Amino acid sequence: MTKNPEIPNDPEFDEKPSEDFAQALAAYETEARPAAAATDATRELAVGDKVRGRVISIGHDVLLVDYGGRSEGAVETRAYRNEDGTMRVAVGDDLELFVTSAGEPVTLASSMRTDPRAALGSLREAHAAKVPVSGRVTGTNTGGLTVEIGSVRGFCPVSHIESGFCADPSVYVGRTLEFLVTAVEEGRGSVVLSRRAVLRRVEEEQATQALSTLKPGDERDGVIARLEPFGAFINIGGLDGLAHVSEISWTRVSHPGDVVQVGQKVRVKVLRIEQGKDGRPRVALSLKAAAPDPWIEGVTQFSPGQKVTGKVARLADFGAFVTLAPGIDGLVHVSQIALQRINHPKDVLSVGQEIEAAILAVEPEKKRISLSMRELLSAGLPPTEVRVSAPSERSERSDRGGRGSRPGGGGGGGGRGDRGSRPPREPREEWSMPVKPEGPPEPTTMALALRKAMEDAAKKKAN
Repeated sequence: MTKNPEIPNDPEFDEKPSEDFAQALAAYETEARPAAAATDATRELAVGDKVRGRVISIGHDVLLVDYGGRSEGAVETRAYRNEDGTMRVAVGDDLELFVTSAGEPVTLASSMRTDPRAALGSLREAHAAKVPVSGRVTGTNTGGLTVEIGSVRGFCPVSHIESGFCADPSVYVGRTLEFLVTAVEEGRGSVVLSRRAVLRRVEEEQATQALSTLKPGDERDGVIARLEPFGAFINIGGLDGLAHVSEISWTRVSHPGDVVQVGQKVRVKVLRIEQGKDGRPRVALSLKAAAPDPWIEGVTQFSPGQKVTGKVARLADFGAFVTLAPGIDGLVHVSQIALQRINHPKDVLSVGQEIEAAILAVEPEKKRISLSMRELLSAGLPPTEVRVSAPSERSERSDRGGRGSRPGGGGGGGGRGDRGSRPPREPREEWSMPVKPEGPPEPTTMALALRKAMEDAAKKKAN
């Protein structure tokens, strides 16, 4: 078996690392590793980004800066030259710079004000790439905001300041905001901006995220964004949904503004999510469904036979709806409004009128309460006499001034056929409805049931 050759002792192999080598290695690890990490974490730069880099080379017109990207950034030297032509920076100096062009190579500057032409060029690139830029609002005019982006003047129309209507643009003066460049005016050296586009982009991202977790039946907190006669638009986490006017409250609502206001925080329930004709999702919401149902709890206070007081809410051909409690309406059928026959409820009642009625039936599962005014009226009906004309009376009235008395009628003859030859009709005996005895009328079966129910209710209350 062959043995491995022994390595003779050599001072070079036994020598320990010198202090100079250890310090150089530590310095390399300190500088190289962060640089490598920065290179690995390199992201796509955008115009206006702020970066920190180290000067690695100085030329006549351009100095190169290592900012941790895939390549060096170029900076014009004139921004760092003194009046006598000497440089104020040296290789190894660290600088804080702004990206004025994200192309190849990346162009950097100490400020966006350094070169107006470069700044306008960078905004041109931002417009093409739809990249947001930051600008300081310096004032207002009749059309919108004046904005300063580096050395370039910008203008944001009032319709593009907020997602909706901007009531007071002056509140933004002095603030630094993000805008999208919508147009570059080369002749004037200015740009047209839109903050609304930035806000809409954020809202769309939020809406997409909200839709991914939203489903019918969910309850959410929202804010009233806009009111229309047909309903209220409510923002729920960046997503706008519509609550129809019939879903605003359990009570009848003519206009959403009677119940809610813009900016008010509300609790809503998602009814359904549908795809609109424009491809955007439409979310149907309900404030009513998120509130307690009065027909589950509030209706327990009503029972058949009970006498109640309510206000006429609306009239229909078939009857009158009466509000008994918030969200609970009862119906008085047209046949139960008066003792006599009426053609329409408006002949007796009017909207807003307060009435008394008896409860005939309570059906919570159908959300229905049947009422009767007639039953209460019949309980106190005064005595009346009814007389019906007998056939002979009607015959006599019809014969008065009859055909025989017509001019040329000749008494009983003439006319159509020979009626004088017909035998006379035998007189019929007069008759009339029997007169009811004095005193209260006999109560109806329903009135008796109502009276008994009211007596039982009074006994329970006394006990």
